[in-house]
Amino acid sequence: MAAGDILKEEGLHIETFDIQASEDIRKGELVVDDATGLIAASAALAAEGKVMMAMKDHIYADETVHTMQCVVIGYVEVIKVEGSGLARKGDKLMVSATAGEVTKFVKAVVDATPDQTNLQANFDLNLGIVGVAMKISTDAEVTQEMFLGVIG
Repeated sequence: MAAGDILKEEGLHIETFDIQASEDIRKGELVVDDATGLIAASAALAAEGKVMMAMKDHIYADETVHTMQCVVIGYVEVIKVEGSGLARKGDKLMVSATAGEVTKFVKAVVDATPDQTNLQANFDLNLGIVGVAMKISTDAEVTQEMFLGVIG
């Protein structure tokens, strides 16, 4: 298996989106349509938009058509940030600090002297769950089998 693979077609939901100007996208990367086109997903974007998986590589300068099909809901293999710890089957997953990559969800907490920027970043982080792990992934792995789709 590899990043960008669809692991089960049952319940799969795919849509086509425009790609943001000058945005390069990797197969298996988590993306969000921010109203100007697809861009690598961040925690802030995941908190307010639907996170999807890119189904192919797209180098903006090399392409003439700037649209892409993405998996919106389904069992897929996505790019995972290396060194992010062990994710067990059923663990919640979120967008990592590396845009476009997934990691195991870790609840953000407010520190003793919160400021508005810190609070907003923590709210975004806690809202940024994008799915659940369907298979164990080790710290060193760079892909994650997951059910992609907003969960509670």
